[in-house]
Amino acid sequence: MATWFLIAVSAVLGALLLWGLVAPRSQWRVLVGWSTADPDSAEPGDGIHGVRRVVCALGLAGIVAVAGVQAWRMIDARPTPASTPSAVQLMWGSPTPHLVDRIVTPDTAAPAGLVEGPLDGAQPLVKGSPPAYLVDLPRFALLGAPVPPGLVGHTPPKGYTGYGQADVVVEASGPLDCIPRSVVAVADGERLELAVYWGLPEDPAAAGATCDMTASVLQTVLIPVQLPQPVDDRTIVSSSGTGVPVVPVRK
Repeated sequence: MATWFLIAVSAVLGALLLWGLVAPRSQWRVLVGWSTADPDSAEPGDGIHGVRRVVCALGLAGIVAVAGVQAWRMIDARPTPASTPSAVQLMWGSPTPHLVDRIVTPDTAAPAGLVEGPLDGAQPLVKGSPPAYLVDLPRFALLGAPVPPGLVGHTPPKGYTGYGQADVVVEASGPLDCIPRSVVAVADGERLELAVYWGLPEDPAAAGATCDMTASVLQTVLIPVQLPQPVDDRTIVSSSGTGVPVVPVRK
């Protein structure tokens, strides 16, 4: 109610100021001249009318400025409509994980000196037909180095990708100062056990023991893995036997 009252007062005041700016003589005659015995002789000179024009112009500018500020505040205070999440966000969450675009063949035993990190999801792939969204994912880099020493897997040949012949993409988390150094996969008739091990980007593997998996902020990466056999109907689990969520492909 108060807002509408202020708008009405501002509109009336603005109209009066605009009238005084455009026709100060007419305004004086209507508002003041009727109270004098001889309006022609009592009317102020051109100088006073000029001053009135300046005052009215300043008043109008003030009203416009205040109205503009209030309108901006009202627009800024409106709730922002929720944006529609992308297919990548629906699959892997936010922020978007970076892709380790390397040819990765798994080890069969846990490497010494590295630290196992959590697995957040896995997505079985059809070998030779990777989902299109992988093309646009940001590539993994550490402090500006696209291929830090010791990064898991090896660089694909020119014209190829690391995920093109992968059987599964694994979402793994680790400390910001460490890199994924090894993927271990053990399969039997019913289960596929996966684990990702992290270490520092230097060459003794024992340096990986300094990776702190309890850090409050972790990075998330997607690692394509080429398996001896497709995932098929196997249940994907971590090294501890905990089920790893299977992430369906979204378009």
